[in-house]
Amino acid sequence: MNGWTIGVAVVIAISVFLLMNQASWRPVKWIGWGLGNLVVGSIMLFLFNLAGESTSFQLPVNPVTVTITGFLGVPGLATLVVIKQFLL
Repeated sequence: MNGWTIGVAVVIAISVFLLMNQASWRPVKWIGWGLGNLVVGSIMLFLFNLAGESTSFQLPVNPVTVTITGFLGVPGLATLVVIKQFLL
């Protein structure tokens, strides 16, 4: 057996073990929940920037703004608008 075959066998064995072990799903759920929130935050910022084109008011789409909008939702987006309007 060459190295490639052994590597594939190890990955399959670990995958089967993780699928059989219920405790291993908890971190996967948290990661999926976090990534889902980041996607929602990105979409919210995109839609806000699309609506703000008529008034030339746009928020930057970067990891910080996406995280704030994704995890805090509409209040986070409103906070970013207030910060940009009054502080920047």
